[in-house]
Amino acid sequence: MLCLPIIGSMWKFSLEDKALPTSPPHEARRSQRTVMKKGASVVVDLGSHPRRVPCLILDRSPEGFRLRGHFRLKRGQVVEVISSDELDSIRCNVVWVGRPGSKQDGEVGLQAI
Repeated sequence: MLCLPIIGSMWKFSLEDKALPTSPPHEARRSQRTVMKKGASVVVDLGSHPRRVPCLILDRSPEGFRLRGHFRLKRGQVVEVISSDELDSIRCNVVWVGRPGSKQDGEVGLQAI
């Protein structure tokens, strides 16, 4: 039996009653990443006024990218990534944006669509 103090009260639960994962749930969805550090561009605002913004591909997986750059993107926004040595663009959805002042400041996570 394990007892944990939680804001002035004690909660008891048995470890035998709970199946504890061996790794956090977010670890299970991570795929093999390839570190790249390669120049690229992100096409932002795919509507009537697209802008091409330079960026750096930090890593790539079969599902998407992690980029660093000076752009303001929002979760759910659709962008295109154009690698400096490729002619094709890859359409992606912004899944996370690094918090200002954090280690991930200036970084975004993109999922290919």
